[in-house]
Amino acid sequence: MNNKASSQRGVSLIEALVALLVLALGIMGMAGIQTRTLVESRTTNSRALALQMADDLLDRMQANSPIRINPPATSPYLAAWGAAAAAPVDCFAAACNGAQLAAFDLVQWKTSLARVLPGGDARVFQSNTDNAQFGVLIGWNETQAKNQAEATGAQATLFTDAIAIRDAANAVGTGVAGIECPAGLICHLVYIRP
Repeated sequence: MNNKASSQRGVSLIEALVALLVLALGIMGMAGIQTRTLVESRTTNSRALALQMADDLLDRMQANSPIRINPPATSPYLAAWGAAAAAPVDCFAAACNGAQLAAFDLVQWKTSLARVLPGGDARVFQSNTDNAQFGVLIGWNETQAKNQAEATGAQATLFTDAIAIRDAANAVGTGVAGIECPAGLICHLVYIRP
C-alpha cells in the first residue's frame, strides 16, 4: 500500500509541473503579444505626430502671404534632410519679408519636429507635376527600424511592405526621382497644397 500511495504522489507532482510549464509558456506568449502591441502603438502615435507636423508646416506656408500670393519659381520652403540653416532674421523680434519668414518657419518647424519625434527629420520637395503641391517626407528613428535591420528572408519582406512609401498610383516611392527615406528611419509621406 505504501508503494502505491508514493507512486501516486509522484504522478501528481509531474502533473503539477507540466501544468506549471504550460502556464509559463502561455504567460510568455501573452508578454510577446503585449510587447508587439506596444511597438505598433508607438508607430501609430509617431505617424499621427508626423501628420500633425505636416499640418503645422501647411499652416506656416498659408500664413506667409507674400510667398503664397506671389510664389517664386523656387519655393523658399524646400528643405533637405538635416537641420535647417539658421534663420537670417528672428521674425519674432523684427519684421520679415516672405523669404525671411519661410527660412524662420523652417528652422522653427524642424526644431519642433526633432523634439516631438525621436530623431525626427524631414525633406520638403515640390511635386514634379504641380509646382503648387509639396511633398513632406517625415522620418524618425523607431525600435522597428532596428528590428527590420536584423530581419532576414520573409521577415525582411514583411517589414519592407509594411513601411513602404507609396505614391498616389500605389507605386513604391515618392514619385520624385532622388527623394527617398534614408536608411534606418521610418518615413511618412504627406502631400500638401498651401
